[in-house]
Amino acid sequence: MTSERPFYGRFAWAYDLLSDRPVGEECAFVAAALDEQGIAAGARVLDAGCGTGRYTAALAARGYRVTGVDRSEELIAEARRGGGRFVVADLVALPFRRAYAGVLCRGVLNDVLDDAARRAVLRALAAALVDRGVLVLDVRDWNATVQSKTRRPIHERTVSTERGTLTFRSETRLEPATRRMLISERHVLTAGGESRTHAYEFVMGCWTRDELRARLTEAGFGAMVFHAGYTALPSEPSDRMVAVARHGPA
Repeated sequence: MTSERPFYGRFAWAYDLLSDRPVGEECAFVAAALDEQGIAAGARVLDAGCGTGRYTAALAARGYRVTGVDRSEELIAEARRGGGRFVVADLVALPFRRAYAGVLCRGVLNDVLDDAARRAVLRALAAALVDRGVLVLDVRDWNATVQSKTRRPIHERTVSTERGTLTFRSETRLEPATRRMLISERHVLTAGGESRTHAYEFVMGCWTRDELRARLTEAGFGAMVFHAGYTALPSEPSDRMVAVARHGPA
C-alpha cells in the first residue's frame, strides 16, 4: 500500500487516459451557468481542484481568464505542460482573496469527510470570490451513487501508453450509516514482460441536497440552483449533484 493516492501522484501522467470525462459538454454547462448569472467571457475564474487542467483549458478557450489550483504537485506538473496559470495549494489555504467572479470546484468535496473540514473548504472558496461571485460545484449524490454503485461496483479500464500497458481497477463498497464509499484501487503497469502493481484504499463521502444546501448557507451563499448532473438528458443518469450558488444574500 502507498501513503498517497497513485491516481493523483505516481500515475498523474495517466490521469486523463483513465478518467474519461465529457469535458467539453460539462464546460459548456458551466459557461452557460456563469453567463446566466452575469459572469461572461473575460471574467476571472478559479478552477479549484483542477487536476491536470482539462477544465481550466476548456474554460480559457471560451474566453475566461482562468487560474487552476490543486494540491497535487504531480497533477499541476501535467497541467502546466499545456500552458496556462496554475498554482499548487490546498483549498483550505487558498492564496486568493476576493479575486474571482466565478469558482469551479469539481468532485473535490467528496474527498473531504468531516463536517468541520467541509465547512472550511466552502468558506475558503467563498473568500476567493468577489462580492456576488458565483460558485459552480459538483459532489456525489448519495441516493444516485447507491443506485449506480449497486449496479456496477467495479470499474476497470486498460490503456496503451508510451510507458507500457496500464490497467486500472476500482471496486466500491457502500457504507450506508455514514453515506461513504469504501474504495479499493489498483494500477498495474506492464512493460517489457514485467508488471508493477500499486494498490490503494481510501474513503469518499457522498452528500445529500439538504446537507449541501446547509453547508453553502453557512459559508454565506444565498441563491442556489441544484441539478442532477451536467445535462438534463434522461438517457444519461448521473450520480453527480451540481450546485450553482451566488455568494451573498439571495
